[in-house]
Amino acid sequence: MSKPLFIADSHHKVLPAWASLTAQLNQAPRLITLDHHTDTSKPFRRYIAKMFGQNITSAEFTKYQSQYLDAIDYKDPESVIEAVTKLNNDEHIVAAIKANIISSAFVIAHSAADTDLQIYKQHNIICHSVDEEPSTHKPKHDIVLESNFLNKAISAFNDVLGKAYEEPLSTKPYILDIDLDYFNTFKSIKPDNPETIKRLIQNAELVTIATEPEYVKHCAVDDKLTSEYLLDALKEIIS
Repeated sequence: MSKPLFIADSHHKVLPAWASLTAQLNQAPRLITLDHHTDTSKPFRRYIAKMFGQNITSAEFTKYQSQYLDAIDYKDPESVIEAVTKLNNDEHIVAAIKANIISSAFVIAHSAADTDLQIYKQHNIICHSVDEEPSTHKPKHDIVLESNFLNKAISAFNDVLGKAYEEPLSTKPYILDIDLDYFNTFKSIKPDNPETIKRLIQNAELVTIATEPEYVKHCAVDDKLTSEYLLDALKEIIS
């Protein structure tokens, strides 16, 4: 299958590709992201701490953060690239929502807690946890691309969207975003049933991949698992 694909070594560096798509669509797409972490930290928190110190007040932090967010214009690539230089690799999702680059985010992550309607209304983010999946015949790290698991996650997202009187997840344009540290075993990237992930890829407007080689090593359950191996295996699924 032919699909627009953007690959970066660090997760926040996918932001320009998201912005470019938004400019092409003239609307903010949804984001479906697969990750070890939720990557929903406050935008520019580390940059502001570095520039102005750790002891600034909450009001001062909000003022500086608002300035940096207001400077992002998805129709202006330079402004997005400038934002990337100030963002950390776990701050881009909230930044993208607040800058109208994406409308909402649907996060499947190992280090997540399932979120509810109240959280979605407040943040436009829904998380689904790998760790909280019911026990199966397979280790939890191995099921992350299996159709049964992804279908349950999508169903959970749609339940919240339904309560918010919004259309189901895949009925609107979306970006499929994958951080390779989502895969912690050799088996995890080789699902027995890849039907759902292939469908998500096929229907996405754009696929973005963050290789994050150091986080892949840090999160790995299997020894010698590398981002190079995972990227090659993922490209086989995408192709």
